[in-house]
Amino acid sequence: MTGKGFHNILVIKMLGVGDVVWTTPLLGNLRRGFPGAKISFLCRTFCAPVLASNPDLDEVISFDPGSLRSQLNFIRDLRRRKFDLVIDLFGSPRTAFLSLASGSGTRIGFDFGYRRLFYTKVLSSKEANQGHEVEFHLFPLKALGIPVQSKELVLNLRPEETAFKDRAWGGWGIKAEEKVVGLAATSGCSCRRWPEQNFSRLARDLSAMKNIRVVIFWGLPAELESAQRIAKGYEDKVLIIPKTSLRQMAALLSGCDLVIGNNCGPVQIATAFKVPVINFHGPTRPLGQGPWGVPHLILRNESLSCLECNKTSCPDPKCMTGITVEQVMAAFKTMMAGELGKR
Repeated sequence: MTGKGFHNILVIKMLGVGDVVWTTPLLGNLRRGFPGAKISFLCRTFCAPVLASNPDLDEVISFDPGSLRSQLNFIRDLRRRKFDLVIDLFGSPRTAFLSLASGSGTRIGFDFGYRRLFYTKVLSSKEANQGHEVEFHLFPLKALGIPVQSKELVLNLRPEETAFKDRAWGGWGIKAEEKVVGLAATSGCSCRRWPEQNFSRLARDLSAMKNIRVVIFWGLPAELESAQRIAKGYEDKVLIIPKTSLRQMAALLSGCDLVIGNNCGPVQIATAFKVPVINFHGPTRPLGQGPWGVPHLILRNESLSCLECNKTSCPDPKCMTGITVEQVMAAFKTMMAGELGKR
């Protein structure tokens, strides 16, 4: 396969926002390897804004499960596009089937169970999964004979999105000498969240410090309710972002000097803008899913033997509840001593 030219390429990664951010280094290297090719990306609709304005993509194809008829129509449209190379970075039953259904003669995927049968070039997931997810996503380049020239995340803001951030900063009266600390208390799984009451104590302690402004990020309505509980009693000092689009949220994250949060989309978006991070981990593996390419500190309850279990539910998530506010404040002071990555 090495050295073969491709002209119409499809990359597939369905979930989630942070995962899609981690694919962007692959796209840049793929563009350099095939400068004349059309490169498309297939993802879930809610992830698509991450890839808007990406210079290495020609098209983003959004997918949402619907009726059987709509899914059949989607497959027909996929086949009409006549891709000659498909790279499946997800390897679920759905994405493996879509790879095959695309009709492409060259389909690259990983050896996840029976799904390996859907690809023409099968890669070793064990060999690929030795480091961060970014490096996992870069692994298919080896099979294509493309050298890795950059591992930088890419998320470009439009001028109107930067202007949105500037208006928000002005409306909140944030001064040039103040450091903005974002709190990301979100996560798709409750057992992967640092407790709300801890975030509330952290918000109180940070906002009491001179020249520190605290901003809480949220996306879903339930997360807004959580943010309001976290800020309760400190509303005059702790800011909650308004309802935003994903890209407007990204713009606000880009203006932070530090983000503290769970292993979640907003934290990974922040890293795309080189924002330093303090990141909570318990069920998840920091080596593979931690912050990429920025100054960071990982906090977790190191006394446990069940870390990195990768569970999505747990009756007693001590790995997260065991991280103390005092530990986070100590980490914050360490980051401050390093001038927050000298941004």
